[in-house]
Amino acid sequence: MKKSNKDHLLWNMLKLWISIPRNIRVAFLWAFILGISYLGWVKLAHRFI
Repeated sequence: MKKSNKDHLLWNMLKLWISIPRNIRVAFLWAFILGISYLGWVKLAHRFI
């Protein structure tokens, strides 16, 4: 993959990210963080049980 193609892809992703309304971005970020922390707690619980 050429560097220009990669940069173009990243730029398109950035433009897409900017075009998404802010509140949806924040909600997505929170869902992502909560999902990761939930998985972490499940792994800890399984380790001790």
